[in-house]
Amino acid sequence: MEPKLISLGLILMIIACNTKQQEDSVSSGEEKKSELRSERSEVYDPSEAIWKYDFNQQTEEFEVTQLRGVDRNSLTGEVLEKIVNKTWPKVQIKFIRTSNDTAFISIPDSQVLTQQMGSAGAESFMVSTTYSFTELHGINHVSFDFKEGDHGIPGVYDRNSWNKNKNPLKTIVDEKATKQE
Repeated sequence: MEPKLISLGLILMIIACNTKQQEDSVSSGEEKKSELRSERSEVYDPSEAIWKYDFNQQTEEFEVTQLRGVDRNSLTGEVLEKIVNKTWPKVQIKFIRTSNDTAFISIPDSQVLTQQMGSAGAESFMVSTTYSFTELHGINHVSFDFKEGDHGIPGVYDRNSWNKNKNPLKTIVDEKATKQE
């Protein structure tokens, strides 16, 4: 009777240890997923975003999508500044003013935008910010002022700047890469 009891005890201990290892492994996997979500949310938080520029896997092209409607009568440059800064917490903009049909914004610290987000991330920021500011009544263009980098170029952009055949960021970045070779 005693050897059976010892064997049963050993089996239960082995099962318990195995279950604990599996729980630790699942827990570790969940922690990694949570870290990735947290890392992504540090760069982009769509909770208040108006527009997004993202890759559509079905069409295999980047496209602009309106995430939510806005009351254009209540929009101001300052409100849009807050929305963009919440959406892109690591790329903080400063709304300067509007003049004629152009909104002027600056990015005092453009390091993350131009050097760390990659071309797709920088383009997503520029497109979504341009589309958001052109929601203002009478605004058709957005003038970005920041220090140029590998993935971002200051200038005046509008909603047509990212047509398939006319991508200003890609063209200029490609030209710079060609000259360096």
